[in-house]
Amino acid sequence: MQWDDIYIAGLGVYLPPPVAAADAVAAGEYDAEECEANGITSVLVEPEKAGPEMAVLAARGALTHSSVNTADIRMVFHSSLWYQGVDMWPAASYVARFSVGESVMAFDLQQQCNAAVGGMDLAASRLVFEKGGAALLTTGDRFCLPGVDRWRTEKGLPYGDGGTAMVLSTEGGFARLLSTATVSDNGLEQVLRGERFHDSYQPGPLDITSRIEHHFAHHGGMRASTVRLAEAVQTSVMTALAEAKTELADLGGVVIPAAGRAKLDWQLSQLVGVGEEQTTWPFARTHGHLGAGDQFAGLRHLIAEKVVGAGDRVLIVGGGAGLTCTSAVVEVLGPLPEPTERTWPR
Repeated sequence: MQWDDIYIAGLGVYLPPPVAAADAVAAGEYDAEECEANGITSVLVEPEKAGPEMAVLAARGALTHSSVNTADIRMVFHSSLWYQGVDMWPAASYVARFSVGESVMAFDLQQQCNAAVGGMDLAASRLVFEKGGAALLTTGDRFCLPGVDRWRTEKGLPYGDGGTAMVLSTEGGFARLLSTATVSDNGLEQVLRGERFHDSYQPGPLDITSRIEHHFAHHGGMRASTVRLAEAVQTSVMTALAEAKTELADLGGVVIPAAGRAKLDWQLSQLVGVGEEQTTWPFARTHGHLGAGDQFAGLRHLIAEKVVGAGDRVLIVGGGAGLTCTSAVVEVLGPLPEPTERTWPR
């Protein structure tokens, strides 16, 4: 979809301190051979705050560094990958309440790691329908035991904690959303389903790797699924670029999902001609996989660190089990805005 007059007006993050991968290896928490192969040097670890709490702090940061009035925000979309701190509870309503107010429309988006970028697509559509206004998109996850072993739950994908946020507006911003393209292959939902359904939550750390291996063993091996995944990613990327009238060679930067080097090399193979230094890999390898938050945090990093500047175009690539892949192209118009004083709902 090609967009007119949809802008990124704010980006915010809550990023806790890092824990070195070498320390995890020394403590017996992380396999030394996989650590070397992955190239991830550290991941972010939050000792206390739940995902929605981190999302609120990120949202407040995004709003503080924007000119958007909270009264103009028509919707809040909150995305997460893991447990939000309370069973059967609307995390999005909490995020909306403490960052915008009690009457704004709030929805939890569950699209795995693609949810934030997919939310950009949905929010842009809704803002066009509303004929103006702004939208707040947030993510927040804390990956910890007993449910998730951040170093071992999924091979090649160490998990980091954090909250991220983006404000989209029809009234201007420091970047312009040029296009989005979402592609799905629902046949790949079985990659992470495992052997069977269960009656209730299964205790103990998730073992995503075993689910994936079970799928490969019973559904045509790794190649069959990888080909379908590659086709979805490439279609999403190329469609977004075409809608934005942009070539890969024209890009100043690419925001990619955070993963170990093996998955990074696969991602780069889909982006022919894009060098590692143009991507968010240097950022991702020190933060870990932030669930659905990789893209908002990665885009903010590229702009804040002046990897990209005014006039540059950035490709944002999302992807989540299902499979759903959303790509977006944005044009940077200027630096991140200076903070403004705000008061927050209580």
